[in-house]
Amino acid sequence: MDYYSWDALQGVLMLIAFMFVFTWTYLLIRLVQIKICGKQCAAISLCAVLSYLFYHNLREHISEWPLRVCIISFSFQTVVAFITAVFIYRQEKTHLSAMSFREGFDTLPAGLCFYTAGGMPKMVNYRMDSLYFNITGEHLSNGEEFWQKLSDGAYQCSVSGGKQPIICLPDGTAFSFMHSVIKVRNEDVYELIASDITGLYNLAKELEEKKKRSQQINARLRALNSTMRYVIMEKELLAIKTRIHDELGQSLLLGRRYLASPDKVDADQMLKQWKNTFGLLLYEEREDWQKPYLVNTRRAELLGVKLTVEGVLPEEEHLIAVIDTAIAVHTTNVQRHAEGTEAYIRITEDERFYNIYFTNNGKAPEKGIRESGGLLNLRRMAERAGGGMKIRSLPAFEMALKLPKEKITEDFGDYELSGAYCGRLQDDTSDV
Repeated sequence: MDYYSWDALQGVLMLIAFMFVFTWTYLLIRLVQIKICGKQCAAISLCAVLSYLFYHNLREHISEWPLRVCIISFSFQTVVAFITAVFIYRQEKTHLSAMSFREGFDTLPAGLCFYTAGGMPKMVNYRMDSLYFNITGEHLSNGEEFWQKLSDGAYQCSVSGGKQPIICLPDGTAFSFMHSVIKVRNEDVYELIASDITGLYNLAKELEEKKKRSQQINARLRALNSTMRYVIMEKELLAIKTRIHDELGQSLLLGRRYLASPDKVDADQMLKQWKNTFGLLLYEEREDWQKPYLVNTRRAELLGVKLTVEGVLPEEEHLIAVIDTAIAVHTTNVQRHAEGTEAYIRITEDERFYNIYFTNNGKAPEKGIRESGGLLNLRRMAERAGGGMKIRSLPAFEMALKLPKEKITEDFGDYELSGAYCGRLQDDTSDV
């Protein structure tokens, strides 16, 4: 029998033998992972032991193996290893192993956490753990505490609490949580599920903003419609005044003609016309729609703002335009910026001045108020009337007007507030 030179092939054969030892070890580990510990594991274990003995013999020169024996041994091991690998692959594709279950559990789009009484987590997938880390900066270690804080809305990113709490992370993603109890081997296991609702949450926010804008537009349209009615009434009143003016002019011309040529004018007709004219001029009773501030108080009601007045609003002609503008600006800002439903006006007076304070409910300003638009125009009107205006934004909004009872030209500018409405505001020197 011919033998191949042992020294020439020793290194190659040892390398191949070691690779088979490694292959059998790997296949044995894979079988254990997919929980196949029967005949297959025993056979693979035996192959691994024989491969190691074969490798040991080659390394120690215990015997010089014929080349044909080595080739047959290696071929046989190759076929068996290939069959075993195919078997493991099919098992992994058709059977659910612990490893595949864990991989699928971690790749779920929803966050899952199962914990027992006391909060001890039993299973937490990657999504839930990373979500908890984004909220707290730590890894999830107590499921019960996590759920309690979610229900209470205790986290900074909490949007709402209750049975289905919602959080919104700084990156804009939003999650809704559901909590339930299941039975596992007669033991209560608590299940916590986090679902990504970013799309729905953004859509809900957009709809809420559109709803607010539509409500504001509707309120303004209702107020505009009401204002238009009063504009029409004022137009009709102007037409009546014009007619009175014309009739008075005719009466004066008729009187002048009578004085110049008494015989050419009917005295009875002239007196009748004068009586009618004087009757119109002497009728001083105002209708409701002609009273000061009616339009803007009705407008406040249409905007959904309840206007409460403590005291009597001044009715001096030189102050009506200023106060009417103040009511309009204040009620508009209450509805638009403070999102309030009530506006308060308090009037005090001394010998020379009216002090009028405007406050409201709703949200307090987050920072100092910069005067522009309506507020800036109101300040100019107050100063032109000889008074002044002051605004205080912290701890709550208050606007105060100081207006002279007599029409004067002295400019008081910014003056100190002499008090706050119903004691709600403390002394505060912060101006805007």
